Amino acid sequence: MSKWYPLKLYIKYPSNIVFFSIAGALNIATWVWIVWNIRPQTEPVFLHYNILYGVDLIGSWYKVFYLPLLGLGIFLFNSFFGWFFFHKDPFIAQIANAVAVICQIFLFLSALLIVSLNV
Repeated sequence: MSKWYPLKLYIKYPSNIVFFSIAGALNIATWVWIVWNIRPQTEPVFLHYNILYGVDLIGSWYKVFYLPLLGLGIFLFNSFFGWFFFHKDPFIAQIANAVAVICQIFLFLSALLIVSLNV
């Protein structure tokens, strides 16, 4: 059984504050962007675009919210993973949190593109 690093100290670690802030802000921005632009509707919406085939996935309007939900899941998983390994090697935690930020960037860009397809 490994010893858990104190959560208060993990959250207050300077690089973690930066990564949490950026990833959290991007996830919130993704939620806000989709809520602001996608309205409940009976017609299907475009959910995925491929450069080779064009639109290749359509579905109900609420399925657009899977994107920020996935981002929230990645953020929470990587935060927990980083906290679990922080006492062994803080660099692993920094990498996990940096990966969460990178994923949030790509998910936000995907949200921008999905909204532009549907508007």
